[in-house]
Amino acid sequence: MKNKLSLILVVTLLFSISLSYAEENCTKEDVVKAIDDSVAILEKEGEAGLEAVGKLRFCGDNYVFVNNFDGVTLMHMKPSLIGKNLIALKDDTGKRFFADFTDIAKSASIEIDGKTYFNGKGWASYRWPKPDEKTFSPKISYIRGCKMGEKNVYVGAGIYE
Repeated sequence: MKNKLSLILVVTLLFSISLSYAEENCTKEDVVKAIDDSVAILEKEGEAGLEAVGKLRFCGDNYVFVNNFDGVTLMHMKPSLIGKNLIALKDDTGKRFFADFTDIAKSASIEIDGKTYFNGKGWASYRWPKPDEKTFSPKISYIRGCKMGEKNVYVGAGIYE
């Protein structure tokens, strides 16, 4: 019994270290890949792909979110945010970063079957508390507009700097 407890403790410790290491060593390339994978799902599956995108994780517990251009959250790891309009949300400096996300996604467009879809992409810097912290830390998110069925949305994910 003592050996089993020791083994469980060691495995738990190693898992925690590996998650911490993964989060600390997450790169911009990791974020872009997660977004590209998510866009591919949404462009192929449409709205039905939201569930799969919601389950994606990278670099430990980092996640992808999906919003429409009005600022309404369509997919987020926190179900309580789904359906909420976050366009006016500000960081501790007053920056409306969801408005910035929308501007980035609208920075380029493509016409498909006579309809214009925004497909801009880029990075946005802002400040946000890390999980289980109250103080704000620098964060950067990659945003990419895409077609989801007949709708136009943007996909985003971020890492702390």
